[in-house]
Amino acid sequence: MTKRIRKNNTPSSAAQKPAEEKDIIISFFTNIWKSCKKHKNAVLTALVILVVAGILGYAYTAYTHKRTEDSWAAYYQAQLALMSGDEAAGLEKFDALAKDFPGTAAANYGQLLKGDILYSNENYAQAVDVYKPLVNAKQEMARTAATLSLAAALQATNDYQGAIDTASNFIAHNSESFALPQAYLTLAMSQELAGKKQEALDSYKYLLENYTKTYFGSVAKDKITDLQKQK
Repeated sequence: MTKRIRKNNTPSSAAQKPAEEKDIIISFFTNIWKSCKKHKNAVLTALVILVVAGILGYAYTAYTHKRTEDSWAAYYQAQLALMSGDEAAGLEKFDALAKDFPGTAAANYGQLLKGDILYSNENYAQAVDVYKPLVNAKQEMARTAATLSLAAALQATNDYQGAIDTASNFIAHNSESFALPQAYLTLAMSQELAGKKQEALDSYKYLLENYTKTYFGSVAKDKITDLQKQK
């Protein structure tokens, strides 16, 4: 007697899986929607916050962009005044730039240039006052130039210990800086002028050993010879 094979109408596990996943997805979004309806005020508040944050973010970006452009335009105007030969007007414009756009790169570089002009005119004490605030500038290049210029200006005012401290502090906190040779040279010269000959010799020797084939190494070599003759 032949057995009749009954067809199995039960879906296979492979067929069941997509259906189950679909149910899970539908259930997930249904629950979200129910939650949104239940907490409608909170959801709307969150959306408003996100929109406001986006608008403020865009506005801040646009503001900072315009501020940057305006600050460099003011820097350019100050330079034009200097190039025309009106140094006093140029320096005034740099001060106005620092007042109107404090902390910007243009303002800091403007003050750095002002300090350099004062230094070149041998107004060393005034240059010191200009360089000092720039030691904490956000821009690394401005900060580096200001610190080394400050050390040089302090040395020029015969404040050798101030120059030593400034150069030493820079060396201690900027071990990878490209400006280390200049810092060591300023340090060594300030130590020499302060009568600290052995310390000056040590600094010059460091320069000679580490920057032998550079201008700094050449100066250090001559200085070492001179100091050793004085012993």
